[in-house]
Amino acid sequence: MIAAALAKLARAREWLTLLALGAAAAWIYVQWAEADRERDRYAQWVEVTCAGAGAPYAGGSEQRTDTSGKAVTVTFADGQRCRTAINLAVAFKGETDRATAERLARAMLEHDGKLLADARHARVAAEAAKAATERMEIANAEVEAQADGTGRVDRAWFAALNDVAGLRAPSR
Repeated sequence: MIAAALAKLARAREWLTLLALGAAAAWIYVQWAEADRERDRYAQWVEVTCAGAGAPYAGGSEQRTDTSGKAVTVTFADGQRCRTAINLAVAFKGETDRATAERLARAMLEHDGKLLADARHARVAAEAAKAATERMEIANAEVEAQADGTGRVDRAWFAALNDVAGLRAPSR
């Protein structure tokens, strides 16, 4: 049985070779098409990226003036101007991010300092208000404790009232 199968394969050798060659050619064609698609995607990405960076991808030459004032021709390879523009954009972004972080940190420190100062002022004001209230209570107790019962107020009572109101004591 195996001998019969091998004999049939030997007679169909040309067709099997043709099928194997066709399969290999199809596989190579598919790989080539995929490589073409990848190349086209890369070329499109390069064009879009370089256009966004504001520089052409194509190489070329430009006339420039050197430091002595003499005109010189500068030749650029493909992608050189684009790469330089992208590197400058990346450096600019890094610098602005660093400067923004520094400014934000300074603003946060300043804000925290203001919050602490406000809290200190509020604590001092609360203590002053409490002391003024206590002085007003003492002054009221003195007025109510007068022996003659007239309830006359004096300079100390008005000073305590002004303290409660947040005003300065009257001057003479």
